[in-house]
Amino acid sequence: MKAILLPALLISVSFSLAEPAEPKEPKKSSAGISPVPPKNEQPLPVKPGGTTMDVRTFLIGTKWSWRNVSAGVPDRECIFMADGTFRHPHFVAKFTVKDPHTVVLTKKGGKAVLTFDADYQSFEALDFNQVRITGGRL
Repeated sequence: MKAILLPALLISVSFSLAEPAEPKEPKKSSAGISPVPPKNEQPLPVKPGGTTMDVRTFLIGTKWSWRNVSAGVPDRECIFMADGTFRHPHFVAKFTVKDPHTVVLTKKGGKAVLTFDADYQSFEALDFNQVRITGGRL
C-alpha cells in the first residue's frame, strides 16, 4: 500500500509545482460590505446646483420629515420619487420645482408650496389646507 501512495504523492506534488499559482482574490469583510466603495458610486451632493433640473435631480430619493406645527403629531417621513411624486404616509402628490428653492406639491385636494432654506436641510410650507408645515432632511 505504501508503495502505491508514495509515487502518487510525488506525482501530485510535482504537478502542483509545475502549474503557475493562481492569483488569490482579496478577502471580503465578514459583514459583506466591500472595504472600498465602487469607483462609479458618487457621494450624494450636499446641495443642488442652481437650475430647477439640478434641484429635481437632488430631491429624488431624499427623505424628509413632515411636521404639522399646530397638530402636535409625530413627524412623518416623506420621500421624493423618480416618477415625479412626493410620498407621505397619508397622501401622494405630484411635485414640480418652481424655482431653485420652491417646490409645489399638487394633488386632488389642491396645492402645497414648500420653500427650502439655502442649504437644503429644511423647508417650510403651507399645506393643502393652508396649515403651516416644517420639515427637515433625514
